[in-house]
Amino acid sequence: MTPETLLAAISAGFAAFAGLGKALGRFNEKLDKRLYLIEQSVDDLENGMLRDYVLKQDFLREVQSVHQKLDRIWEHMINQKG
Repeated sequence: MTPETLLAAISAGFAAFAGLGKALGRFNEKLDKRLYLIEQSVDDLENGMLRDYVLKQDFLREVQSVHQKLDRIWEHMINQKG
């Protein structure tokens, strides 16, 4: 084996490892980006659920309050007739 052949084989090996390293780096970047987007989606979903839940609970509390007031008015009207 001549020194030129050996040097060419070593150079090719280094190039292959460098290319593989670069490809793996890009693959990791894509995975990181997808994971970040998934995390953002989960955060948005959680925030939306919390907001909607609070709004729903506030609404139900208000409706309950209106019902209580209507019940008192109704009782007052019944007591005035009787």
